[in-house]
Amino acid sequence: MNISKDDIKKALLEILDDDGEKREGKKFIFPRNVESSYNLIPGLTGIDAIKYVSIPLLISVVILAIPPYSILGLWIVKALLAVALLAGGFILAIARPVKYRNNIRCVEYLKNILSFYSRQKMFFLKPRKRGEVK
Repeated sequence: MNISKDDIKKALLEILDDDGEKREGKKFIFPRNVESSYNLIPGLTGIDAIKYVSIPLLISVVILAIPPYSILGLWIVKALLAVALLAGGFILAIARPVKYRNNIRCVEYLKNILSFYSRQKMFFLKPRKRGEVK
């Protein structure tokens, strides 16, 4: 078995996760899937099931309990509405909108987008010159 120095160097660089390039500044490492909770279904924890699935389930039960019960077309419409509500709850609970970041959930992502759009914005009326003091 012949192992060259280059093979050993490549293996060590791969273990140390270094491309051989010199970098300035910090190196940020983001973990792929870090969650401290137990998953009931892949991507759905117990707390998420309570938060995002139980509320649409209760609303679906209330919709199905609304009379009249004898009209088949109304039952079909109510059932489709209940299924759509439950599917929306599951989608919000399980969806991961950021590729390669499994620990960011859809609801958190939407909250971040809404807070970004509702923040106070600053607009300058006259362009400032560099080095100008107020």
